[in-house]
Amino acid sequence: MIPDFLQEFPNLHPLIVHFPIVLLLLAALTQFAVLFFQKSNQLKWLSFLFMVLATIGAFIAYHTGVHISGDASNEAIEIFEKHKLLGTITLWTSLLASLLRFSTLKWFSKKWVEIILFTLFISVAILVSVTAHHGAQMVYIYGIGPQGNGVMLE
Repeated sequence: MIPDFLQEFPNLHPLIVHFPIVLLLLAALTQFAVLFFQKSNQLKWLSFLFMVLATIGAFIAYHTGVHISGDASNEAIEIFEKHKLLGTITLWTSLLASLLRFSTLKWFSKKWVEIILFTLFISVAILVSVTAHHGAQMVYIYGIGPQGNGVMLE
């Protein structure tokens, strides 16, 4: 699903994917701070901004991912499938978190809602961490990706 003009850049995914990872972790950290500074509307907006930017980055990272080729080991293909599934779940969960955070900025912001949001933000941070772990396994254990090993562009 990589656009034609990006076909010459199979390394876009590892270049882009680090931004949503950091932004999702910052969103969770900022949402944690919201719990202690209830009156700080700026922190709520900051957590929203981090989550929206992370969601956009996750969307781009998902769509710049490549497919694993048939010459990869079964273990590597299994890790790839988990990585791809977790990436999809992370993307949709971060979108949900962004929408919920936005809805609480103006209309409904109670302490228990902020706790639920923090739980959701932490869930997204955990999801992206596990997804990144599987990506690292593919690269460092199975050699998928470096110098184009085991990948095929659509």
